Amino acid sequence: MQQEKDIKKDINQVALETLSRRITKIFPAQIRPCIEELSEEQLWWRPNDGANSVGNLVLHLSGSLRHYLSRGVGGMEYDRDRPTEFAERGPLPKEELLATFDETIRQAAVALEGFNTSRFTETTDEPNYNATLFELMLGVATHLATHAGQIVYITKMLKEGALNEIWIRAHRS
Repeated sequence: MQQEKDIKKDINQVALETLSRRITKIFPAQIRPCIEELSEEQLWWRPNDGANSVGNLVLHLSGSLRHYLSRGVGGMEYDRDRPTEFAERGPLPKEELLATFDETIRQAAVALEGFNTSRFTETTDEPNYNATLFELMLGVATHLATHAGQIVYITKMLKEGALNEIWIRAHRS
């Protein structure tokens, strides 16, 4: 029985470390170079009016991470305005966008560093959306991955040759 408990603790710790690395290191190491690579005009480019720009995706990810992870897991104060994340048409200065993103990732790291894995099965304040804190954290990582892929694709589309080997570089940083 004790051995099973030790294995479970190990798995919980591995899960937390894996989620933390993806959320605070790997995906930001893909997104940040895209923001840096694009001009302010390109950050706010949309292929059509119903699509999102890289700038909107970064604001959306920042709002989502702060709402679900910093607030929902870390207990930090945050009042989300989701429609504003998509309504921005820019050009919000690149430095401001980077500062927002960097602060979001810093807050996420704080929330994850202080997280006790015994809380994985706690219910969330939105149980119909994310039943447990583990599901919420996995959802945050998946959401971040999905939009990181979009951001990388848009950047590669707008800047041919940019970001070669971004996936490998993100894992090495």
